[in-house]
Amino acid sequence: MNRNERKVQALQSSLRETEARYRSVIAAMAEGVVIIGKDGRVIECNEAAQKILDRHADEIVGRRGSVVSRHAIKEGGTRFRVSECPIVAALRGTACSGVVMGVESRRGRRWLSINTRPIFADDRASVLSVVASFSDITDRKEAEEALQRSQERLYFLATHDVLTALPNRSLLQARIEHGIALAQRTSTHVAILFVDLDRFKNINDTLGHAAGDALLKAVATRLQDCVRQSDTVARQGGDEFVVVMENVQSVDEVKLAAERMQTMLARPLVIGGHEVYVTGSIGISLYPKDAEQAATLIRHADVAMYRAKQLGRNCVQFYSKELDTRSVERLSRETRLRRAVERQEFVLHYQPRLCLRSGNITGMEALIRWQTADGVLTLPSEFIPLAEETGLIIPIGQWVLEQACRQNKLWQDHGLGFMPISVNLSANQFVDEDLVSRIANVLAAAHMDARWLELEITESAAMSDLWSSTQILTTLHELGVRVTLDDFGTGYSSLSYLRRFPIQSLKIDRSFIMSTPRDQDAVAIVGAIGALAHSLRLETIGEGAETVAQLELLRDLGYSEVQGNYVSKPLPADEIPALVRTASLQLFGGELFGPRAQ
Repeated sequence: MNRNERKVQALQSSLRETEARYRSVIAAMAEGVVIIGKDGRVIECNEAAQKILDRHADEIVGRRGSVVSRHAIKEGGTRFRVSECPIVAALRGTACSGVVMGVESRRGRRWLSINTRPIFADDRASVLSVVASFSDITDRKEAEEALQRSQERLYFLATHDVLTALPNRSLLQARIEHGIALAQRTSTHVAILFVDLDRFKNINDTLGHAAGDALLKAVATRLQDCVRQSDTVARQGGDEFVVVMENVQSVDEVKLAAERMQTMLARPLVIGGHEVYVTGSIGISLYPKDAEQAATLIRHADVAMYRAKQLGRNCVQFYSKELDTRSVERLSRETRLRRAVERQEFVLHYQPRLCLRSGNITGMEALIRWQTADGVLTLPSEFIPLAEETGLIIPIGQWVLEQACRQNKLWQDHGLGFMPISVNLSANQFVDEDLVSRIANVLAAAHMDARWLELEITESAAMSDLWSSTQILTTLHELGVRVTLDDFGTGYSSLSYLRRFPIQSLKIDRSFIMSTPRDQDAVAIVGAIGALAHSLRLETIGEGAETVAQLELLRDLGYSEVQGNYVSKPLPADEIPALVRTASLQLFGGELFGPRAQ
């Protein structure tokens, strides 16, 4: 063997040793390693690669390099272009690294962290092969994704209403501020529409909170359908929603949006098998005309919405400075009224009812007065509407009920005789689920028989939910309490249900009585109502009689009782005994209760 042959042999031996060491190193590596030929196919892989890919060597070798590089992603998170893919780049002579997702294995798709390095020929002019090393980072990536989802969920909960998935107050503030910034750059406007559902509490109390929640979600969807994609519909809380309209060019855009909302809200909904109708009162404020701060814009829209409620609900009202003045005054009145409830700054006056057959006083109606610190009496028409709006009517009504029953029992114990005491129930009290138990407790505390308590319920309150009203009235009847349907003729009576109500009498609204006898249409209505009541075997009470002619008319029409200032104005409790003892024929000189005129 000559010298050259020995050199070749030595070189070959050294190469075999180097290759053996190289293979042993690769085999021992914890990372997966594949060797990819210049044709892009795998020519060799180590055991770690087989374990990570969950495939045998013969399932890897011969396949294209995409077996470990499908959907490659750069470290920064953006997708590689095909020409930049780690293996493609290495085949072109550039070392590369990245994260690979969607690599298929028998355990499902995996995430890999991959590094590729080209192996050049001696002249470095061409790439002989590519070494790709990789590790499985699936667990880490799944943990990162779970954390990201959790963070996204926490952010959503912090910025959205859970029930409707609409933005909440926090995000609403940011959206308004964004709209203001845009308006400043583009010289446009921002409109805030404050939407409050009308009589939502009645639906909630009648059908239950689940139905109320379903209604709120349906309303949220309808409001979103009424606005542009760039606008925001948020839930302010309860049954209040706020719509933010950005990039507004004219007021007409806002008016049209509000009209669409009213139209959509007015369409019937089926909730829990019940057909439900709901309307909305909408108040609107504009940037920069009405305010330049988000919080002030919302407050002004709220003020306008309240005015819409005052105007009869289901209408739209734009904000003005005059409304703000009224709002401040209302807040002041509400504060004073709350203090009055806490200090019980109320007194009861009593107005008698007179029997038109005998001339005897047959009952008393308890009428509340607000007695301010300076002794001035405020009539209920000046504070009861505010009490109903704020919910203060519940404690006020409870106080009236307790005082009236206590006073009636006191009159009975002092020999004034037994007559029913009449107490007005507000619509809010009537739908209170604890109403019957409250009344029973009051009667027990006063030691008064239930038959001497008469409850007056307005026609509109009774007719708002006929099925529920029938159940409540039936329970009151079983308790032994008398019930009168008040203000009859001014609501929307369903006569088919009127005959099913367990009530004892109808009280005709004073507006009809006061127009008689000069207004023949009023006389006809009063006569028709009296005939209707007689056919239903109900007592009839004429309210608001001011003249002897009105009393004579009611008597001739067959009315049972009359109540009004001609008989007596409302009096303090200590003046009632004298009135009862001196009333009857002497009160009218005996003329009215003589033989009827032929």
